[in-house]
Amino acid sequence: MNTEDLAEIERAGRRCAVCHSGRGWRKFGVVRADGREPVVLCASCRARVGEETSIATKAAPVPEPAPAVQEKAPPPKQPKPRPAKRRTEPRQDRLRDALPKLPSSFSTAMAARAAGLNTEKTLARLQDMERRGELRRDDNRWTTEAPPTDLSAAIDRLEARTSNLRIIRDRTPVG
Repeated sequence: MNTEDLAEIERAGRRCAVCHSGRGWRKFGVVRADGREPVVLCASCRARVGEETSIATKAAPVPEPAPAVQEKAPPPKQPKPRPAKRRTEPRQDRLRDALPKLPSSFSTAMAARAAGLNTEKTLARLQDMERRGELRRDDNRWTTEAPPTDLSAAIDRLEARTSNLRIIRDRTPVG
């Protein structure tokens, strides 16, 4: 491909004149018809149309430059920039919406999957929620349960020590 073809492809905006595709622009070809402007074609359009000169008629003719005007024309007016649209409603917090659906104890990855976020963002958000007191960390898992009181912690320790004991009640003999 020579520099003239590359210049034509750049003038065409790296787009095919027929299908307006920009894909694979390095394989574009330039068809030069007799007395007409060159036409840029992608590989598929070039295979379909070939080197026909009638395709050059489909391309818009280049208008001739207007003669220079002696008077200074006023510069074109710039449109006023529109103010950015503001959202009236805040975005929904996907992590907060997903927490009630999770079990009482969950990992960072489970929360990330449920909320549809990546694990780094989820971990940062969970740590922020922990600082605010909405969650707490229990070893390497997160929990939404309230922290155990002294009484419930003592009962848990007692149950852990007496898991294999059986409570026997006095019964009156049935007679």
